[in-house]
Amino acid sequence: MPQNVKEYLPNFHYLLYDLSDYSDEEIKGNAQLRIMLKLLRDVFTKSNEEFLQSFYEAIQALQEIEDKQKGIEFFEITLRYVFNAVRDLTKKDMEQIVQQIETTFPEGSEVAMTLADILREEGMQEGLEKGRQEGVQALSKIALQQLTDKYGTLPEDLKENIRQADLATLETILQNIFKYQNIDEVKKFFKH
Repeated sequence: MPQNVKEYLPNFHYLLYDLSDYSDEEIKGNAQLRIMLKLLRDVFTKSNEEFLQSFYEAIQALQEIEDKQKGIEFFEITLRYVFNAVRDLTKKDMEQIVQQIETTFPEGSEVAMTLADILREEGMQEGLEKGRQEGVQALSKIALQQLTDKYGTLPEDLKENIRQADLATLETILQNIFKYQNIDEVKKFFKH
């Protein structure tokens, strides 16, 4: 690498800590630090049930944070981390988390409910998008099959265009497939 480029490269140093060997008693510091270190320690090393128990203990430690607004903000960050890091949380697990929060850290119950609703909505949106993509793929396969049946072997560029086509284009092609006199009428959809 040229010297004039090397001078702009950062020289990072980092340390990795394995928290898995630390006991709860060995993890010290303010409430926020203890909570995060324990959650980071437990998220990938314990079963969901054990991790959730650790999370419930973390919620109790939130009571130690004197500034309630800071506590709620920290709680939201922590909750987002838990919901994103533990991918296989069930609806029952989420309900238990919300119930535990309501009894232990009532200040955070509204945040938990709002966040749970947001995450559910994001999950539904992801599911809808995935379903839409699968539908488009299925329509492109049908269009390719129908066009091959009608016209024989299709040019590779047309096949690729159909695979990359959007839903509206595929629907239009399929709706009019019996009206086309030749393959050029299909190709007109992909001329730029």
